[in-house]
Amino acid sequence: MRKYKPCFFEKKMKIECPPFLFLMCLFINKEDMELDRKDIKRYILIAKAIDADICDYDNYDIEQAFARNQKRITAYSWKQKYLNNALRIAAILLLPFILSTGFLSYLYINRLQEDKYISYLEVVSAPGIVTQMELPDKSKVWLNAGSSLRYPSRFTGDERTVYLSGEGYFEVQSDRLHPFYVSVNEKMKVKAHGTKFNVNAYSDEMWVETTLETGKVDVLIHKQSVLLKPNEQAYYSKSDQKLLIRTVNVEEKTAWKDGRLVFRNTSLDEVIKRLSRRYNVDIVMHRKTDIDYKCRASFSTESVTQILDYLKLVAPIDWKIAETEQLKDSSYPRQRIDIWLK
Repeated sequence: MRKYKPCFFEKKMKIECPPFLFLMCLFINKEDMELDRKDIKRYILIAKAIDADICDYDNYDIEQAFARNQKRITAYSWKQKYLNNALRIAAILLLPFILSTGFLSYLYINRLQEDKYISYLEVVSAPGIVTQMELPDKSKVWLNAGSSLRYPSRFTGDERTVYLSGEGYFEVQSDRLHPFYVSVNEKMKVKAHGTKFNVNAYSDEMWVETTLETGKVDVLIHKQSVLLKPNEQAYYSKSDQKLLIRTVNVEEKTAWKDGRLVFRNTSLDEVIKRLSRRYNVDIVMHRKTDIDYKCRASFSTESVTQILDYLKLVAPIDWKIAETEQLKDSSYPRQRIDIWLK
């Protein structure tokens, strides 16, 4: 860079003025210098900074900078190549997991959709009728008169649960992975292990009976579990909430499903209740004594009047069929029989 003589501004302001500002200085007179000294000094300082940048640009090695940038680009390309290969390998390794996860997710979602559309069925056995049915798992059920069973159209999940009101006899298909439950109420369940058993749980009774014929059952009540053996019965009292295990005559408790009435040392009051359900009649007992008479007999095709005549041989009773009157809706009430115990 050639040398030049200090201009007026350099002498006046005591600063160096770059050569390319020399022309600008020629157009500024002394009056402007006196009036705008501060502004002119600021312009010269800015121009000097620009001149320094221009000098740095003249000294910059473009070819060396290009080579340095090309080296960086090449290194980045290799890193990117290794990264892409690693991602491909990771994708291949994770593919089976992703597919299996997706498949399981599909099964889970599909399972939820299936469960969402499961319907519940309810079978009601009319008074005086014994109803036989088959559940979705091929288990068989007999419902006594005035009983009902609620169950799903198909069993899903880990359990097979049905809801009983009244009396039912069950022949359950064995499935250890999917235990079978008979829910009597919110507090009591019966868990079956591929077995035959009877549950008597009429709402108008003060007790619930679970009688085991074959296999094993667990009676679950109040967080308590009792395992029954064949010919045993779990007798639960609703009044004092106590559970009693006793040995019983299974035929007496289960013969109803075959259309038979079997009494083995059965109280007269219990006989009357079972006759009322079997023949769909209202039987009213009028007592003059507190003696508890017992009955031992078996009936199958006899009429209710024939059975009442037989009971005259067991206890001093008289009976009479009450006259019924037609109701306002043209229907007739249930037949009523009055019994007087002398």
